[in-house]
Amino acid sequence: MAANKDTPQDEKEEATGGSKKKLIIILVISVLLLVGISVGVTVMLMGGDKSTETTEAVEDVIPEKEDPNYIELKAFTVNLGPADPVGFLQIQINVLTYFAEVAEEIEAHKPLIRNNLTLLFGEQNSADLRSQEGKLQLQLKVKESIQQVINKYGSGGEVDNIFFTNFVMQ
Repeated sequence: MAANKDTPQDEKEEATGGSKKKLIIILVISVLLLVGISVGVTVMLMGGDKSTETTEAVEDVIPEKEDPNYIELKAFTVNLGPADPVGFLQIQINVLTYFAEVAEEIEAHKPLIRNNLTLLFGEQNSADLRSQEGKLQLQLKVKESIQQVINKYGSGGEVDNIFFTNFVMQ
């Protein structure tokens, strides 16, 4: 009988030992929860909400659009290739931007822009330019060419659109 010590008193001690473990676990969880709540409250009271500061910083970086600026580029007249049935191409362009700084940069770099566009127009094929799609493709190329100059030598602001105000092939 010495080997079997399961008495009601031993069972009572095991039950209280198990409840002590449960009590310790509950206390640890409560302490962790209180620490978490206090850290959260401290962060809120100390101004830990950075979302408004981030929004303000983004607004500072992205300038707001201004009134539209149209910059006229005088007519370009270029000879097309010798195999092309059309002898020359004449195009007049207006550039649209909503940023005064970009308009000033276009004016400042007009000689470079005109040079790049003259070379671009001279490479065109009149058969392609007869269709609406061909003109739209040329319009995109013109916009990209001007945007490259602004990106390389200017502020990198946006050229919004290109308008052909005169388009003659003869």
